[in-house]
Amino acid sequence: MELAKLQSLLQQLHEELSDHQVEDAQVQAQLKELLQDIDKQINNSAPLAAQSNEAQSLAASLEVEFPRLSSTLREITDQLSKIGI
Repeated sequence: MELAKLQSLLQQLHEELSDHQVEDAQVQAQLKELLQDIDKQINNSAPLAAQSNEAQSLAASLEVEFPRLSSTLREITDQLSKIGI
């Protein structure tokens, strides 16, 4: 169940990213890498250890300019913790 919720949140984040233009190239790269890593590891059932910390860091950096993205990233970190990461 938690994995399904995580996949739903990731899809929501992809949709939100398509609605917002994140102009900071470094943040764009971090978001892209994070999403790719999580997607790969979910599909391969591999551990997600570092992604939770990275998602928390990105959520904090996006808080002011993109509160909706930040909120979704925080939900993803909560979901990662529910599945033991």
